[in-house]
Amino acid sequence: MIWEAIQRAKSEKLNLDVVWLDLANAYGSVPYETIQLALRMYHVPEVIQVMLDDYFNGFRMRFSTNNYTINWINLEAGIAMGCAISPILFVMAMEVILNAAEGSAGPANLGGGCSMPPLKAFMDDTTIICSKEDETRRMLTRLDDLMSWCRMEFKPKKYRSLSVRRGKVDEATTFTEAEQQIPIVSQEPVKSLGRWYDSSMKDTRRGAETLELASESLLAINKCGLQGKFKIWCLQFMLIPKLLWPLIVYDICSSTVEAIEAKINKYTRKWQGVPPGLSDVVMYSRKAKLKLPMKSILEEYKCGKVTLPTMLEESDDPVVKTVQPSLKTGRKWKVTEAVDEAKECLKMKEVISQTQTDRRGLGSTTAKWWSKTEGKEKRDIIIDEIRNKEDSTRVQKAVQQPQQGQWTNWDTAIQRSLTWNDIWHIVPLRISFLIRSVYDLLPSNANLVRWGKKLHAHCAKVGKLQSMY
Repeated sequence: MIWEAIQRAKSEKLNLDVVWLDLANAYGSVPYETIQLALRMYHVPEVIQVMLDDYFNGFRMRFSTNNYTINWINLEAGIAMGCAISPILFVMAMEVILNAAEGSAGPANLGGGCSMPPLKAFMDDTTIICSKEDETRRMLTRLDDLMSWCRMEFKPKKYRSLSVRRGKVDEATTFTEAEQQIPIVSQEPVKSLGRWYDSSMKDTRRGAETLELASESLLAINKCGLQGKFKIWCLQFMLIPKLLWPLIVYDICSSTVEAIEAKINKYTRKWQGVPPGLSDVVMYSRKAKLKLPMKSILEEYKCGKVTLPTMLEESDDPVVKTVQPSLKTGRKWKVTEAVDEAKECLKMKEVISQTQTDRRGLGSTTAKWWSKTEGKEKRDIIIDEIRNKEDSTRVQKAVQQPQQGQWTNWDTAIQRSLTWNDIWHIVPLRISFLIRSVYDLLPSNANLVRWGKKLHAHCAKVGKLQSMY
């Protein structure tokens, strides 16, 4: 939401001030009086209030040295880390402070009839978003007074501000908090909720950084002394989740993700012990006759991008539902077009109703219809449709491959699905042989001639063509 507000101010040539604040010693500085006030404001039953009051009255501490020990001191602030109710109490206390400060400024104007509340907060991270400079200063003053009243304070090292005037960064506008000047993002970029903000207001640099991170991580995994199958496990369950966060959070085009997947495929083939010409269809297709338990980073990237707009449009908050983010993924693949196409496919499937697609009879499978789903279930079937389309694209690619795609004509063959448990118990050379035998990559005479390693494909003893089929 914050990045979308900045992008709208840039494209619509609006004025916008964004100030990032971070609470110092978040859990350890919340006064018990503020918690009790929050419990009364949100109409928590009196029995719960008394129970929590007795709970916090039992918080005491003392110091001991070699010579003496002080008496027990009753604490007046601080909630316990690891306690199940601590996050709820902290959020309630912060809501009291934020609600008291929110009236100091009006909603930020984002153009096109869209507006955004002036305060955004997640736990101890607080962000001020205002369209007028005087409202931003008034909001900072009000927050400073409220924090002094609560005996809490923001962390000066995490202060940052960004001022946009008519769509461009204004470095002359600065703000102060608690009599300290707030640095601007052109001097020191800030990371808030997993995203970096700087004065460029672009994500162009993030794509190159993610590609470099992928290259360095793959090289590091390749240099370790593990077997190939363990390296693939590290790639699938450690590196790919690490790369997916910046790929989904930042506006990185799909061509960059394809370049990352090409590097991943190169190392995966090496660790599997298969020829470099093995198609990526073999590794990721769920309809192949030999199904491998690997996921495509490009497919996960597309599903992650689709999740955000489908989740926001189902929100109960009218502000969240109105401000739809413009996700930039390049020219080859667009999120809005993919979501609209998936919805139309699901509606068409409901019109056609249940059909027989294989040797199983009608009624052997269950289907989820578009009109009968809502909320998370509707979002899940959209994502499943995106995955099905990606898999259909792989099958189309396999049909065009005369050698590795011959499995598309095996109607009577039963699919074999390898799990990670199977891979742990199979010798690595056997896995390599299994993949190469299914997809006609064993060194038969026909393949050796095709690869330029032999002149004739006929068997010396039989005198006929030697191939896998």
